[in-house]
Amino acid sequence: MAGIVSSVGMLAGTIGLFFGFFYLSNKPETSFEIVVITTVGIVGTLAFVRHVIFHKSDAKRLGWETERPDWIFEVGFANLAFGFMGFLSVLSGWGIRVQAVVLLGYALYLFQSACLHGYRYFTEEKKSPARLWRSCLATLLFTVMMTFFAINALLR
Repeated sequence: MAGIVSSVGMLAGTIGLFFGFFYLSNKPETSFEIVVITTVGIVGTLAFVRHVIFHKSDAKRLGWETERPDWIFEVGFANLAFGFMGFLSVLSGWGIRVQAVVLLGYALYLFQSACLHGYRYFTEEKKSPARLWRSCLATLLFTVMMTFFAINALLR
């Protein structure tokens, strides 16, 4: 089930980035709102669901099975905190600078996660292509695009 939730999150983030680029030149505020709602709000909330509610299948999917899932709960709580701030920053009307800071914060968080997955891929004997392509490279690409939108918003 965690794999399905992960895929839905990736799809939501990808669609959000697509529409973010689509609206960037003629409706930049709308563009930033879409990107923050999808890449932070929806993705963060779904990551919480994946890490906390479906923690057993998520840990198995990641190759990090444990009897003490406290750490994966903590990761889920961090994702929910960012997700909530993504929704709040847009729905409260605080403006694109606040949205940019939330977006940049979550991008940095995900960048570190991608680096960890990359490290795990290159240092483990058993190489998992899913860890390399989805957890590392796709996440790095995702963070680069999120950072692009955050910087673009901060420069306005």
